[in-house]
Amino acid sequence: MASRPFRDVVRDRFWLRAFIFLICIPSGGAVLTEVYGVIPMHDVVWFGAVPAYLILFGIWALNRKGPLLEISDAIAIGAVGGFLGVVAYDLARIPFVVAGYRIFAQNSSYGLWILDADYSTRFSLVAGWIFHFANGTLFGVMYSIFMRGRHWGWAIVWAFLLETIALFSPYGNIYHITASALLMVVAYYGHVAYALPLGFMTQRWDASARWLREVSPVYKVIALVALFASIVGPMIAPGSIAADARAEKGVFVVEGDRLTPSWQRLRQVGPVTVRNSCERDVVILLAGEPALSLPRCEEGVLPLPAPGIHLIALPAEGLRTRSSFIMVEPVSAAP
Repeated sequence: MASRPFRDVVRDRFWLRAFIFLICIPSGGAVLTEVYGVIPMHDVVWFGAVPAYLILFGIWALNRKGPLLEISDAIAIGAVGGFLGVVAYDLARIPFVVAGYRIFAQNSSYGLWILDADYSTRFSLVAGWIFHFANGTLFGVMYSIFMRGRHWGWAIVWAFLLETIALFSPYGNIYHITASALLMVVAYYGHVAYALPLGFMTQRWDASARWLREVSPVYKVIALVALFASIVGPMIAPGSIAADARAEKGVFVVEGDRLTPSWQRLRQVGPVTVRNSCERDVVILLAGEPALSLPRCEEGVLPLPAPGIHLIALPAEGLRTRSSFIMVEPVSAAP
């Protein structure tokens, strides 16, 4: 029977389910420990989240047959549902990216913290996106481990709870989400998209478990190759390699209609150098306001007022998606 009384699901191997739920928390909580200034995200990810990923994989692999099959199914259904949820979440927000909003900027900042880097590179970009998907995957496991057969609407409640926790923590302020009603609407809208694959797979438990067990090995190989290519591709792209070779700590360079690299991270409040190319005179915008005028072939210093994340860009109509960012530590002290 696909659905059982909730109390029976809770009682059945409760401590193992609780253990699985708890070891997923470091992945979801890594960003919060950083923005609250409690523990660096770097430490939480490498010493908490990564071991949790391995432990979950081990529990799933060792229990695909026998009395703990339902636990293994819960991990698989939650992981696949969560992963597909992240795909839906990102696809749902693409129209806002096209409209010029830096909806995916947070993912790049995660990579800086995970790798403890001073500026963004192709490696920090990939690390941030891997964490983004891994995080959504584990949120799916946290849901499925207790919610077998529940109506898909509960997944929306779960997704909204997660987003509410983020927005009403320093996260919402640091990333300037709570300052914009539109961005808050987009955040919750995206989480509806995240919840639907997870909710439907968990509700249709038996069908989902059977599909995951019977899926053709060919499709599994295709999925693994696609995943591998999405990770390795950006790291071996000639343009990305060349851009990383030009990048310098604490220096933005005007290249065409944008600044590179995408992120600079300062360990404390201080100046950032902006180097202009020899194409034209430019004006540098900080938080949308003119902050520095640079003649061609010149460089200048851009002082920053406080810890936090600051948007820096060149004035260009409709090119907000080409802005860069300055992260001034500690972000937990951002006003």
